[in-house]
Amino acid sequence: MTIIMKNSKYNKSGQGSQCNQAIMLVTDGAPYNFEEIFSRYNWPHLQVRMFTYLIGREETKKRDLKWMACANKGYFVHVTTLAEVREQVLKYIPVMARPMVMYQNKHPHIWTGVYADIADPKQTDWLWELRERKRQMDRTNNYRNLKKRVENRQLPHDYIIRESEKIEKFLEYGEFVLTPRDAARMKAKHNREARGRRGAPGLREGYRLMTSVSVPVFDRKKTSVRTANLLGVAGTDVPIREIEKLVPPYKLGVNGYSFMVNQNGYVLYHPDLRPVHEEANAEFQDILKPNYNSVDFAEVELIDHDSGPRSNNSDLLELTKGRDYNTKLRRDLIDQREHESNFSVKVHMDNMKRVVTRQQRYFTQKVKGTPFSLGIAMPMGYGKYKVYGQVELSRAIQDPRGVKVTDYFTSGNWSIHPDWVYCEYKYDQNRPDMTPEELMMDFLTRAQEPRWKWRSTRTRAPPEPSMTKPQYSSWKPGVVESERKDSYYCDKDLVQSMVFDARATNVYTERTIEDKIADEHRGRQNFGMTTAFVATRSGLTRWVDLTKLKPGDTPEPSDEPHIMQIHNRAIDEVWYKRAVDYYEEDPDAYVYSVPFDAAAQNPEDVLVTATRAIFIEENRHRKAPAAVVGVTIKHQKFVEYFTNETYKCPSYPSRDSSCKNAKTCESVYLDCYLLDDNGFIIASEKNEHTGKFFGTLEGTIMESLVQSEVYRKVKIYDYQAVCLDSQTEPNPASILLTPVQMLKWTANWIMSNIFWVLVKTHLYTLWDPNQAWAYTHGAREDIYPDINNPHMEPVDYKEVFDETIADYFSDEPAPEVAKEYPAVEENDLPDYDPEDDRQYSEEYDHQAEDGDFPSLELAYINKTHPRPCDKEVELYKLQNHKLQTDGNYKPVKGKLSNCHPNGCGRHFSVQKVVSTNLILVAVNNLCSCDSRRVDIEPVEVEYNETMLCNRLLLHHYRNRPGHCFNYHPEEHEIKQCGGAGSLTLPSAAMLTLLVLAHVCNTLKLHS
Repeated sequence: MTIIMKNSKYNKSGQGSQCNQAIMLVTDGAPYNFEEIFSRYNWPHLQVRMFTYLIGREETKKRDLKWMACANKGYFVHVTTLAEVREQVLKYIPVMARPMVMYQNKHPHIWTGVYADIADPKQTDWLWELRERKRQMDRTNNYRNLKKRVENRQLPHDYIIRESEKIEKFLEYGEFVLTPRDAARMKAKHNREARGRRGAPGLREGYRLMTSVSVPVFDRKKTSVRTANLLGVAGTDVPIREIEKLVPPYKLGVNGYSFMVNQNGYVLYHPDLRPVHEEANAEFQDILKPNYNSVDFAEVELIDHDSGPRSNNSDLLELTKGRDYNTKLRRDLIDQREHESNFSVKVHMDNMKRVVTRQQRYFTQKVKGTPFSLGIAMPMGYGKYKVYGQVELSRAIQDPRGVKVTDYFTSGNWSIHPDWVYCEYKYDQNRPDMTPEELMMDFLTRAQEPRWKWRSTRTRAPPEPSMTKPQYSSWKPGVVESERKDSYYCDKDLVQSMVFDARATNVYTERTIEDKIADEHRGRQNFGMTTAFVATRSGLTRWVDLTKLKPGDTPEPSDEPHIMQIHNRAIDEVWYKRAVDYYEEDPDAYVYSVPFDAAAQNPEDVLVTATRAIFIEENRHRKAPAAVVGVTIKHQKFVEYFTNETYKCPSYPSRDSSCKNAKTCESVYLDCYLLDDNGFIIASEKNEHTGKFFGTLEGTIMESLVQSEVYRKVKIYDYQAVCLDSQTEPNPASILLTPVQMLKWTANWIMSNIFWVLVKTHLYTLWDPNQAWAYTHGAREDIYPDINNPHMEPVDYKEVFDETIADYFSDEPAPEVAKEYPAVEENDLPDYDPEDDRQYSEEYDHQAEDGDFPSLELAYINKTHPRPCDKEVELYKLQNHKLQTDGNYKPVKGKLSNCHPNGCGRHFSVQKVVSTNLILVAVNNLCSCDSRRVDIEPVEVEYNETMLCNRLLLHHYRNRPGHCFNYHPEEHEIKQCGGAGSLTLPSAAMLTLLVLAHVCNTLKLHS
């Protein structure tokens, strides 16, 4: 009864939902009915309903429990068997729905939060355990192969079995001779294969995010006894992707986005909502995170200030004292109020490796009929305006020149945004036989017909059922072809904008492309350009392949898709966003980038991407991005050009005798690096540095660049992170993998109790203890001597262990993995000198004697289990204005003093590369200073007790339910409050008398 007393104080405080409140009492009996407490704290308003559940077959304890339920608008249930639990416990639902049913005319629509369309939430734990076992199986098979190679004397050299690092690489990758680049290359390939297994972008990496809406169904029949019956609910599931389509991204432009928040402040969709693992091992990247469906709005929008973790927020969370209207963004979203505000935010890109800071303007709006609010974020400056240009198809049909719309797509290669809806058939939304480009050409061909209609209405009302025609015939799956072709949707603005961009970018015919290649043949060979491309605001991407060695040649066929077929999402590509953002700092600059895993790729396959934004300006004040142009360059050619330019004498056009005393990158005393605006190495004198973060090589220099304000350090907090804890105990989800586990535990329990009884009762003495060792003595004579002989020789347990696992480490692989992990073929092994056989045999015997073969424990993986946590990472952003003096770029020079015991220093110089996002860093390597590593990998935020306590006590603002039906003035007329589920003693006796009376009457009639 303490609960009801505390709840009374809670109701007076005005906190909480102040709607339906109930106490559920599950007990095997009550000493009395607590009438005094109910009369003081719950009567006469009866704000709290009382549901009582009596467990057991005892009939004498029902009276008080039933009185408590009936006196407080509740329900009493007597649960006598386990089979009744599920059904009887749910009796509270129709009781709490009585006020709503009695109003009759109000049917509230209830929307759920976001969830994934999986059968069981426990599937996440099951998948995690399954893949951990797969990882263990791979490592164990590599251990078996290692054992086999040792037994067959097929190791690369004699002492490799003693090198722990190479043994670890073999257990991880299955190969011995691996350079760091080879290992990184295999890991990168594994990651790319894992990313390729994911679903389409709209499925959120394999999972379809959903929300559900439901309405109650009432019983409207009038009966002599007052009732209020809830028949059930009717509802449907709504894919989040369909909701996102209502705000087309092309209308928001580059770096603009929409999002949606529910009444609790949780995000339904947002560009930074990451429901699956990305930062963990690649094998786990398509598994749902533990708290994917409760990501708060304040966890995805990061305000640009230097506060600690979980303090994002006075600017986002709610009203605070002394704050202006900008502090109400999250609260206005929850309260569904229209609102506009400006914030300086931090936005991370490229899997949290790059960061930009920008001013954004936020707009909020209520979504009618739902508890959701729609938010739109637009960049300040270029986000205020958009380029408007369309080709009216109805006029294009009447063009006297006879130019067809489809002719704009004949030259070069092109693609459209795969996730945007240009046109689609309503009956065939997922047609696997047509690519988006083929579907677009099909609609453009139809659009040139005289009776073309746009049909821009996305939804259509279902047909009304009639009494003469069954409803199912109107929705039969066999739709005729004419209906199928006429039932479609087209976004008129998007399609006509795309046609306009196609006409504007259709500048070359096949002949002019050949001539252009011939004219620029020399320049292309010098710079190594492979592709020229343009991406527009309508999602159109066009490119020209420049890999022909000379006019008339055709590129070699390849199974790999072209790079522009992979990066075909136009304004949603990272290189597009970066080019537009960097335009604000330098309108004439090209933005260069390389893949982060470039060092692991084949140097001949690495490409440098250079992009530049094209803006349309009007009156010098209005400007908006229209497109981004760019090229891809072979990295080897780019580095060659970089070395040629940096090796030149600064004062002379060529290297001659006058340059001997000049300091260039050719000097062995200088290390030169070309860094981008986020600190990643674009080019250096070593290929293995490409794509790496500069701080991992020269951490001390990177810190000096921050102190010199060349780079700004930006701290990013990831509130959706997942940490992997070592799992020392079996996961509860392992029961799903081994259903007999419960039987095993039961058998162990029974056997342990049997042995306990034998020991306590001394029944074991009835047997001769020597009989427990009975066996054929000759079979084990050399291992087990006579147990009665006090002078026993030591037993070779190693030999016993080797015999025990002989089958496990057999030469043939296990049947279930033989196909996936074939045995090592002789031709696949490296060649060895036969003269070394004798030396190798002696060395191997020596290893066997010393027990140098790695133990089986090395094959064990560190089993982990995911848990939600907070992580932080420090990213870097170039500050161009700090490198300028009077509008000109000047070099920044520095020195690391006293960084070596002998007192020497290390000089470095930084120079901006004009019209690029690059800087040249030259470091003197004469003084070998100790350099610490500066990494950009996220690390877990360690909360102290005070911070952890404050975080647990932090209660974000939530909105109360919009509809509350907890009271109806006539509810007291309903007298049903349970208790009729079982027969009492008087009713059983009455039933017996009735049966006897019926039998007697029957006998009289027959007589």
